Amino acid sequence: MSFDEVVDRSGSDSSRWGGRGDVLALTIGDSDFQLPPAVEAAIRARMTGILGYDTVPDRLTAAISERLNRLYRWQVDPDWFFYLPGVIQGLNFSCRALTQDHESVVTEVPVYYPFLDAPLNAGRKRHDLPAIRGTNGWQFDFDGFEKLAADANCRLLMLCHPHNPLGRILDRGSLERIAEICTRHDVLICSDEIHADILFDGDVHVPMGMIAPERTVMLTSPSKAFAMSGLGGAFAIIPNIEIREKFESWALGLVPNISVLTLAAMQAAYSECEEWLSTEVAYLKDNRDYLFSRFSKCSKLKVHLPEATYFLWLDFRETGWNDPYQKILDHGVELTEGAKFNGPGYLRLNFASPRSVLVQAADRIERALTA
Repeated sequence: MSFDEVVDRSGSDSSRWGGRGDVLALTIGDSDFQLPPAVEAAIRARMTGILGYDTVPDRLTAAISERLNRLYRWQVDPDWFFYLPGVIQGLNFSCRALTQDHESVVTEVPVYYPFLDAPLNAGRKRHDLPAIRGTNGWQFDFDGFEKLAADANCRLLMLCHPHNPLGRILDRGSLERIAEICTRHDVLICSDEIHADILFDGDVHVPMGMIAPERTVMLTSPSKAFAMSGLGGAFAIIPNIEIREKFESWALGLVPNISVLTLAAMQAAYSECEEWLSTEVAYLKDNRDYLFSRFSKCSKLKVHLPEATYFLWLDFRETGWNDPYQKILDHGVELTEGAKFNGPGYLRLNFASPRSVLVQAADRIERALTA
């Protein structure tokens, strides 16, 4: 397969491509790449004519465990796993299970909007911690978090790691500093690590569960990295048995069985697709570099180079536009509104598309900036 191949997704009930046919949709966080061949083959092989209820096979947990050990030297116990239909459900279960009515939740902003919703869905107070924009990207505000964590009612930190939409990676030292603050103030951690496989420039992901195993719920899924967002399928790793039992108790009766086709796809993704993933990440890096090179030359548009994810976080505040989303849409490109992430004046661009699509999109955005 070629990542340059443009697949027409119009008329396919795609959430991303279901709008106007003349608009390039670089919005919702799925990719325009075809499934890894091994994943597609696994799904076809499972289509035996009967699609009954399945249990999660031990071989899937074993494959994930082996991969975590190989990539991070993190040895996980099979008992730590809890399978979910998606990471968003895990965010919501964490807010409900790990906090009480009078307690509060901290989340860094701007951030993927389910992080903003989950505490409120649970009836909890949410404290927003603004990320600090520096000359070399975005930094976590440790001093600000220290002040919030010191509140006796602060109980949970929701961490997006790597960060969506900022594209930032937290290194081991940063994670250890966060863990130290959480330990000192008895704050638990829910860490969404769904983008951990999409890292550039030789950076290495460090799972938060390795740093603070006794207070962390780690959530992840193969859906982003392996082009299978529509299949769902995710899991939590929760080393602390008390936290795990609370999490599981909230999920009882609410979590459906994972589709048999999703289980087959997850098995193939984690067992047979490392070479495909490496090729995809290299392609995404080239996409990132291409767009960064072009947009860096636009005087009224500010952009930093993401270390991870397939998103660019574009700052349109110096354009003077009242509605950057509509202005760009009027020129034939749809991006995701920054206000959804608690980042007004910004737009998020998904660059998990063939290069030719991104060339057209960049042309249109540049025309909007010079109109």
